[in-house]
Amino acid sequence: MSMRNSAFRAVRDAVVWVTMLVLVLSSSSCATKAPAQTDYRGFLGEYAYNASITAMVYEDFEGEGYGITYRAVTDFNGYITGAPLPVLLYFYSFLRSDAAGTIAEIEQIAEDYNDRVLIVTVDVTTESTIASHYRVETIPEFIVLRGGKVEARFDGTSRVEWSQEELRQWVVESIG
Repeated sequence: MSMRNSAFRAVRDAVVWVTMLVLVLSSSSCATKAPAQTDYRGFLGEYAYNASITAMVYEDFEGEGYGITYRAVTDFNGYITGAPLPVLLYFYSFLRSDAAGTIAEIEQIAEDYNDRVLIVTVDVTTESTIASHYRVETIPEFIVLRGGKVEARFDGTSRVEWSQEELRQWVVESIG
């Protein structure tokens, strides 16, 4: 591995960890309602805030209350085709900053609608095959799937301006 790739990964990992720490520490709304248990969790691995494909999972984190955790997706195709709920794919790149606060909004959507949608983050830098399969040309990009098939697409950069509320409204309308 080249020093440049190693440096990029170190910076990415540090940014992800700091972002997650800030989000966890600033979150004041750990809910007490337990999520519905279904078999899609069989495609989830360990807690992984820096994996290239992760699921934002609403669950009890080590007895501290319910909230969003990041779990590695061990079988992407199995997860998206076997999901009992619509799946929102959030395509991003660790090389671009999240100045718009998109991650925080997506986490809030994952918590608020945990019984209506499953959310998977995909790093297009590492997972170029998946990005190519879904014809992702810009980031951020959001795609809603049902049974593994594309139902809706929200291309964040093709819109001149968009707000987090517009993204939330689009998600709610897309998941039905």
